[in-house]
Amino acid sequence: MLSTFFIFRAEASLKPLLKEVEEDSTDDSPKRSKLSVGDTLEFNAPRIQIHKISSPETCTHEVAVPPDIEYKPIIKDCGFPAKTFPFTLDAFQQQAIICIDNNQSVLLSAHTSAGKTVVAEYAIATALREKQRVIYTTPIKALSNQKYREFFEAFPEVGLLTGDATINPSASVLIMTTEILQSMLYK
Repeated sequence: MLSTFFIFRAEASLKPLLKEVEEDSTDDSPKRSKLSVGDTLEFNAPRIQIHKISSPETCTHEVAVPPDIEYKPIIKDCGFPAKTFPFTLDAFQQQAIICIDNNQSVLLSAHTSAGKTVVAEYAIATALREKQRVIYTTPIKALSNQKYREFFEAFPEVGLLTGDATINPSASVLIMTTEILQSMLYK
């Protein structure tokens, strides 16, 4: 399915930033028309499909599928769970865990203290079961230290990388600040 998208609309405030190009009169190659303020480019592109999944009232579950991928509905029972919890999970946690069990990506958005870490713990347990390494990032060192202490009790091999401390950097589960991860990725 192709849809028309308008992706460029030059604003007047950007005019000083538009680079002026002098045309070479000796060049006979075909010229593209020059863009100016107010121009709009139009092109056809495949569209991402959004599938709304029925879920409890307190939870919104949507799946975004790229145009070249066929949508596969999730299977609610995927066998033995990677981790169990001694309490009843909220609806959004149950939905996220079903997605993890179906090997789907999950973007979880909930307020502070809502229980997002429970889903992260399940994802970590799933990855460890598959013999994969995990990086868990936090925005600040204090939170990294807190999560290190929590995960150290829950998982067999946990490491910590912050600007101040390095503990077991070859561990299967690494807790680090986003700043440290960014530094590692761009070295």
